[in-house]
Amino acid sequence: MKIIWLSANQLGYELLKEASDLGISEIIIMTLKKNAKTTMYDGIDIEKWCEFGIEVFEIEMINEEVALIEKLNPDLMVVCGWRQIIKKEVLGIPRLGVIGFHPTLLPYGRGSAPIINTILEGIKESGVTMYYLSEGLDDGDIIAQEKFSIDPIDHAQDVYMKVIKAGKVLVKQYLPLVINQSAPRRPQDSSKVYIFKKPKLQDNKIDFEKDSIDNIYAKVRALSKPYKGAYIEKNGKRLIIWRAELKEI
Repeated sequence: MKIIWLSANQLGYELLKEASDLGISEIIIMTLKKNAKTTMYDGIDIEKWCEFGIEVFEIEMINEEVALIEKLNPDLMVVCGWRQIIKKEVLGIPRLGVIGFHPTLLPYGRGSAPIINTILEGIKESGVTMYYLSEGLDDGDIIAQEKFSIDPIDHAQDVYMKVIKAGKVLVKQYLPLVINQSAPRRPQDSSKVYIFKKPKLQDNKIDFEKDSIDNIYAKVRALSKPYKGAYIEKNGKRLIIWRAELKEI
């Protein structure tokens, strides 16, 4: 069994640690080059990937690596933390398909910035979906989901840690089933689709005239580390607010 592990972030790194304990015969890592144009707010340095002691390929764009992937001839590709749309030509190479992890309970929360949008929209229960990738936007068949609650005081990093924990549960329980071709597989319910909007850079700015206290608090929580942070500007200076506490007076 040969698996390509396509990832460039902390989530993918942590889930690979879990997968490494499953006795898979061969795993090959593909990650982003240091100077890649794709931005990863939670990116992992190449040195961390090399800690696994397995082959690591640094690439710029996955869709430009068709020849390499065909040469490697993987049985399965696992995508976790990769901010590039993967084309059909690549998806069709592994004989067992391509699986991914999305930090919402699909089909709710397809699209961009799922952790940020989950907090901004006040969602109290979320989770991680393990699913088969397709050409569409997070619309592939679901293998399994692991739920978790989001507390009113949770900031982005707190939710991120819950995503990692949930992802590890899915890897441990369902990756062996995918390999054995006995994993559950169900289409997403199209009537329940909800697509998150892509945040704009200016959304990070706090506007005390337009934003309510609740909105400001949600913005601080949602945009805190590993993201760029909500901020205020005055007299040519920017103050980034990484954490906040909301109190009644």
